[in-house]
Amino acid sequence: MVRWRMAGQGVVVFAAAIGAVWLWRNGVLLSKNDAAWLIPLTWIVAAVLATWPLFAGSRDLFTITQWFGAPRETARSLLVMSLIVLPAFGMIYVLYYGWWHGAVIAPSLPERWGAMVAYQLLYVGFPEELFFRGYLQQRFDDAFGRPHRLFGASWGPGLLLANLFFAAGHLLVTGDAARLAVFFPGLLFGWLLARTGTLIAPVLFHSLCNITLFTLQAWVGL
Repeated sequence: MVRWRMAGQGVVVFAAAIGAVWLWRNGVLLSKNDAAWLIPLTWIVAAVLATWPLFAGSRDLFTITQWFGAPRETARSLLVMSLIVLPAFGMIYVLYYGWWHGAVIAPSLPERWGAMVAYQLLYVGFPEELFFRGYLQQRFDDAFGRPHRLFGASWGPGLLLANLFFAAGHLLVTGDAARLAVFFPGLLFGWLLARTGTLIAPVLFHSLCNITLFTLQAWVGL
């Protein structure tokens, strides 16, 4: 009974947060221009409120251990993941658009690249990982445990459940079924949390993935 109550709390918090995000995204209450800061703020506020003792939260999301844990191991896991995934994704992306679609590949940086990097880190990577991995995945982990092992990470249903909500959230807000594809990189974000026990690893890797994608889009003229 306790585990289902804990899991149910996660579902309710997600429903409330995604409802607010949908309102901001569609300009129902405020201008759509406000969505750029209201959406990340919603994820942060939802995660913070849901982990207060008043709401039966079991974790403090803003401790040194929660964010950095063992810095050397965290840095190693992040580096290995980045060196394996990002170059492979870049090669596949360039080959797909260059060979299959005949795009002219012109390595370049997007306009206002520095602003884009800051936005992906502070307004996308940080708030989304704080909520979906920091709160939701760990809430489901507390409820259902982490009985499985994969490449040094202990994981359980929480990794998959939180990631299903992560993908569903993108679909519900945008209405674009293609956004369900975020489920797959989300698995890597969740694995990094499970492997390192820290939030800084998935935040940085999430941001790096988005920065890589937007940079590659500039290469192929999208």
